[in-house]
Amino acid sequence: MNLDRLFRPKTVAVYGGKWSDYVFEQCKKLGFPGLLWRVHPTRQDCFNSSDELPDAPDASFLGINRKLTVQEFSKLRRLGAGGAVVFASGFSEEKDGTEYARKLETAAGDLPFIGPNCYGFANFFDRVALWPDQVTGKQVDRGVAFIAQSGTISISMMGQRRSLPLGYVISLGNQQRLSAEDLIRYCAADERVSAIGLYLEGILDLPKFISAVDYARTLGKPIALIKAGRSEKGRSVANTHTGALTGSDSLHAAFFERLGIARCDTLSSLVETLKLLHCFGPLPSKKILVLGSSGGDMAMVSDSASKLDLDFSTVPKSETDNLRASVGYRVKINNPLDIQTATWFDYPKLRQMFDVLLRCDYAVTAFMVDPQDETEADTESFDRAIHTLLESVKGKSACGQAALLSSLPESLSKETREKCLHAGVVPLQGLAESLEALHHAAKINEAWNKWSLPKIISPIQDTSSFRIFNESESKDMLARYGFTIPKNRLVLAKNVSTVAEEIGFPVVLKAVAPEISHKTEYGGVALNLKNISEVVETATGMSGIAEYFLVEEMISDGVAELILGVSVDPQFGPTLTLGAGGIYSELLKDSFALLFPVLENEVRQTIEKMRINALLKGWRGKPEGDTDALVGAVLDLAHFVECYADRLVGCDINPLIVRPRGKGVVAVDVLINLK
Repeated sequence: MNLDRLFRPKTVAVYGGKWSDYVFEQCKKLGFPGLLWRVHPTRQDCFNSSDELPDAPDASFLGINRKLTVQEFSKLRRLGAGGAVVFASGFSEEKDGTEYARKLETAAGDLPFIGPNCYGFANFFDRVALWPDQVTGKQVDRGVAFIAQSGTISISMMGQRRSLPLGYVISLGNQQRLSAEDLIRYCAADERVSAIGLYLEGILDLPKFISAVDYARTLGKPIALIKAGRSEKGRSVANTHTGALTGSDSLHAAFFERLGIARCDTLSSLVETLKLLHCFGPLPSKKILVLGSSGGDMAMVSDSASKLDLDFSTVPKSETDNLRASVGYRVKINNPLDIQTATWFDYPKLRQMFDVLLRCDYAVTAFMVDPQDETEADTESFDRAIHTLLESVKGKSACGQAALLSSLPESLSKETREKCLHAGVVPLQGLAESLEALHHAAKINEAWNKWSLPKIISPIQDTSSFRIFNESESKDMLARYGFTIPKNRLVLAKNVSTVAEEIGFPVVLKAVAPEISHKTEYGGVALNLKNISEVVETATGMSGIAEYFLVEEMISDGVAELILGVSVDPQFGPTLTLGAGGIYSELLKDSFALLFPVLENEVRQTIEKMRINALLKGWRGKPEGDTDALVGAVLDLAHFVECYADRLVGCDINPLIVRPRGKGVVAVDVLINLK
C-alpha cells in the first residue's frame, strides 16, 4: 500500500465546517506548498461537492458526520483519491457503530485512511497538517515520528517545549484500515525519521507488530513507547476509550523488552528518551559519566540511578593524572564526579577537563547544570561553562557523546537547548526522566545485539472442556521431559503405611481427588511424617476428602521454593511464569513472564531480577541454590509446552524446590490441564 500520496500530498481536500477550518488554517500556517481545496455543500467560497474538484485529491480530511463520511468516501474512491483522514466518531468504538464501520470499509475500497475517530496527522517535513486543532511546531529536515492512539496525547506531544524535533505526529483512532503496525513501517522507511515514539492502549496484531518492529530495527530506527494499562484502572479506561485490548501488562513488558522497545511511564520520560535516540541512537554501552559542581546534585544522581541498569565506572586510571591536572587534588575522582567550584570558573581548565572526559570510554558524558532564569539573574558563568562544553565537543573529531543535563526540566532555556542540538550535544531535561532515557537507550542496543524475535504460539480457541490431570499423572508426564520428581506412589488409604516404609521416612502424604486442585486449602497435604503411626493417623483424618493418596519422599534440603507455570493468554498464547513459590506466591508477587522462544540468557537475567534470588545466592550462610538446574527446568517446561501447545490449557509447578548447588531441582507439586 502506497501511503505517500496521503502523508506527503501535493493536493488536499478539506470537508466540513468548524473543525475543518482548523485544518485549512494550520496548513496555511505551516506553509503547505501544494493546493488546498475546501468542500462544503452551502458555503460560497468552497467547492460544493467532490464532483466539482479540479482533480482527485492526494489527501482528504473528512470532518463530517459518519453518514456523510461514508457517502463522500465512495465519491473519492471513484475519483481516484490517494487517501483520507476520517475524523468522525460513532463507528466500531460505539455499540451502534458496527454497521457504519462495515459501510466505511466498503466505501473506501482499497484507499488508505486513518481513523475513524481520530485527529489525523501533521507532517513537519513537508509542511502539511490534516489536523483539526492548533498545530505547534516547525519544519524539520530530520526528526522523530510519533504515532498515538490518543488525539489529546498527540497534542501534548506536539506542544512539548523540550526541543524534541518532530517529523510526524499521527493519531490512530480506531485503526480500521491503517494500524500502528502499518505506520511504524511507513515512518521507519522514511530516511528523514530518526526514531519512532508510540502511545498504545493495545496491540491489534502481535505478529504484524513484531514484523514492523523488526523492519524498523533493520533500518536503524529505535522505538520508545508508552503502553497504557499497567494498572487495573488504566486497563479499564483504555478499554472504554477505544475498545482496545490492553492485555496482560507483565506479558507486554516481556514483549517490549525482547523487541528492544523502550517502555516509558510518562510523557516526560518518553520525550527525553526520544530526544536522546534522535541525537545518538541506541547507546553502545551502559557506561555513563555524570559530572557537576555540586555534591548534592551528584548524590541525587546516584540515588536516582540506583534502580537503573547503568554503569557508573570511574575514570580510567590511564586518564586520572590528566584529569587531576585540570580539577586539582581536592576533587575526589568518582562517578558521579563532583568537580566543586574552583574548576567551574577556570575555563581553560574546564575545557581541558572536558577534553579528557570525552576521550574516556563512556557512551555519554553528561554535564549537570541548572542555570537560573536569564531574565532574573546573571547567567554568564553558566553560559560560559556550557559554551566550553560545546566547544570541546566541536573541537574533537573523534570524541565521546555529550549531554547537558538539568535536574529540573524547566532549567534549560530554548536558546540553550538549540545551541546544544546544533553542536551535537543532547539537552536532557529532568533528572529522573533523563537517567531513564540513558537506561532505555543502552537497553535497546543490548536487545539489538542479541536479537531474537518473540514467537507467538496460537492458543487453542475452545477451552470450554478440558481434563485436569491428577498430581501423579502430571508428575509422570513432566518426568518424561526431564523433570526430577520425588519418589512417590498413588495408593488407596489401606496401603499408605506399607508404601511409606518402602519410600523411606520422612514422607509427605497428599489427598488426591478430581475436585481438589489446591490441596493445602482443603487440608489435603501433610509434610514431614516420620513414622507409620503418623502416616496412618493422617490418612484417616483425610479420608473424608479423598479415596486415593500420594505418598512421596520429603525433600528437606530446599534452598528456595519457586513457582514455574504456564498460562494461555488470548493474545500471546502460551507463556511461562517464573516466580517465588509455595503458599506465599500470590502474596509476594515476585514473578516474571517469559515469552517463546524461551532463551537461556533471558531466563538467567530473569532469575537475577527476582527478590528470591537472594536465597539462591546463599542467604546468611545458607548454601547456594542450583541455579543451573533451575534454568534447565525452565527450558524443559518450554519444550513440554511446545509439544502440547495445541492441547495445553494450563500447568502449575508449585513449588519447584531448588536444592543446593549440584543437587538439582524437584517438582514437588504439579497440576496440568489439557484439552
